[in-house]
Amino acid sequence: DGYGKTITDESLREMVRHGSEEYPFQYYLEDPWMFDFHCIDWHWHPEVEFVYMEKGTAEFLVGSDRYTLCAGTGIFINSQVIHRIEAIESAVVTNVVFSPSLLSQEESLIYRKYIQPVLNSSLECFVFSPDNTEQKDILDILRSTFAIQESANINEMETVELLLKLWRRMYENMDITENTSAPRSSVRTQAQLQI
Repeated sequence: DGYGKTITDESLREMVRHGSEEYPFQYYLEDPWMFDFHCIDWHWHPEVEFVYMEKGTAEFLVGSDRYTLCAGTGIFINSQVIHRIEAIESAVVTNVVFSPSLLSQEESLIYRKYIQPVLNSSLECFVFSPDNTEQKDILDILRSTFAIQESANINEMETVELLLKLWRRMYENMDITENTSAPRSSVRTQAQLQI
């Protein structure tokens, strides 16, 4: 369902709604090989995205960088960062796309102290490797989050609890101060370059 094309507007913003207004969260299990030209084409969204490579290998083009992800690795793609996934072969790519406001209200201390610094940083993405102990923990939490989505009884509260844990572990593993020095190029500029 939804395979084929990536539907975007003229700025390459994805037109698909991820979840609902009351629960802005969506789980996807996709094979980029099944899309037109074997890729999930250039797009961006205001939501953040966590991806786990369950099977196979794919190329992730994020901003102006390229990452080859193989089974067992994952990636975080920040809000409003243009990206594309190119299949090298048939692959199983599981991901969650959600609004950061699902974790905490935008006016809250938690949002201001832990979420906003990541969103406003120059960090476009963060690759997780199972070879790194802390990152392996992040990948385990991600897999647990996916397992809930695939179960017969989807539990939204447990999902958000795991997303908060995931965010905390990621936040603890990144150097935000280093990232704020170089501002990210605007998504519109990135989109124009891709077009």
